[in-house]
Amino acid sequence: MLNVLLWTVPVVLIVVLVWLMGGVLTRFRDAVIALEKKVTTPASAQATADPIDPIALRLQACERFTLMLERISVPNLLLRMPPDNETAVREYRAELLLAIRQEMEYNITQQIYVSDSLWSIITQTRDNISMQIARAAEEANSARQVAERLRMIDGQQAENPVALAQGAIRRESASVLTK
Repeated sequence: MLNVLLWTVPVVLIVVLVWLMGGVLTRFRDAVIALEKKVTTPASAQATADPIDPIALRLQACERFTLMLERISVPNLLLRMPPDNETAVREYRAELLLAIRQEMEYNITQQIYVSDSLWSIITQTRDNISMQIARAAEEANSARQVAERLRMIDGQQAENPVALAQGAIRRESASVLTK
């Protein structure tokens, strides 16, 4: 009897392990088959499964550009990057210009969803703010003086370039919604 028991316990354990492994292998095989189907399905079939709303993409691009313009506007830029007495004029100017560049780079792909004229307005706004920073730093003696001069230059402009660009974004958004 002990001899039969010594043979049946390992056999039963092996049968149970094979049964468990069979379930795992079946699930693995099913996952591999599903992945192969997904990879071999043509892109056009996948696109019909999840339609992309072009209006939503265009509006999202407008939202992101509005936020970007707010972030690079002179008052908000100076709030995020206040001058200190330790920073040299050239370094502070470079930090401000780098912040603008990073904002543009972060949102650069959104240009494909807006009109060429709107993209041109946005890049002109960026260039205008960059020129203001360069002018403010021209004969400044400290980073704090750059910030003061930049506020003065920004305040003296007849029309705020950021506000003009945001108006263009609102007009483009309205035209997208009325189509």
